[in-house]
Order: sequence, then C-alpha cells, then structure tokens
Amino acid sequence: MTTLYDYIGEKDKQIKEDRVKEEQSYNDMLAKIKKQKRLKVNFTGFDGKLSELIDGIRTIPNYNNLKAYVRENILQDNPEITCQKLSIKTGIHEGVALVILYDLYNDKLEDELKDLEDEDVDLDFRYE
Repeated sequence: MTTLYDYIGEKDKQIKEDRVKEEQSYNDMLAKIKKQKRLKVNFTGFDGKLSELIDGIRTIPNYNNLKAYVRENILQDNPEITCQKLSIKTGIHEGVALVILYDLYNDKLEDELKDLEDEDVDLDFRYE
C-alpha cells in the first residue's frame, strides 16, 4: 500500500529528474550555439567597408527570393545549418549565405521582441 508520503517522494524525484534533463538540454543548446558562432569567415582587410558589402549583397535582384526560399524550405528541415552548408545546398556564395542567415536571424529576433511588446512585458531591467 502506498502512502501520501510515498507519492510526494516520487513526485520530488520526478521533479529533480526533470530539472536535470532540462539543465542538460540547456547546456547542449549552449554548446551548439557556441560552436555555430565560430564561423570560418575572415573579415580582415575590409577597412570598415563591411556594411557596404552587406548592402551590395542585399541589392542582388533575387536576394529576397533566395531569403524566402531558405526560410520556407531549408530552415524548416535544418534550423542549425551553417553558411558553408547553405552555400553548397543552394549553390550560392558563402558571403551571400552568411548575410541571408544573418538577416533571417535578425528578423526572428524582431518578431520575438514584437511579441514581447504585445504581451506588455516590462523590458526595463534596471534595478531600483
């Protein structure tokens, strides 16, 4: 016969196991993010012209179509794709793939911030 104490003890064990699993998945996700941030792109020698290069890439006639294709078809199947793999899969230059992933990431952040603003969440983190 199980008692209430046994039931509570089992729930405590389950809660601890869930916390351990959640912490492990969080650490795994952080490791993936840190691994992705190490892009093999050398920006030396641009002398502050990087923004002009990015703007030049964005003026490519089919840039918006490529961006939409990547968002709808490729990122749905493989959300952690790197710019090197994206360039191979789509047949575009690595720089164009990098800018597309950068823009899609910023678009996603803007959407999330807009959702937070719609929920009336206080975004002021100053302590008083």
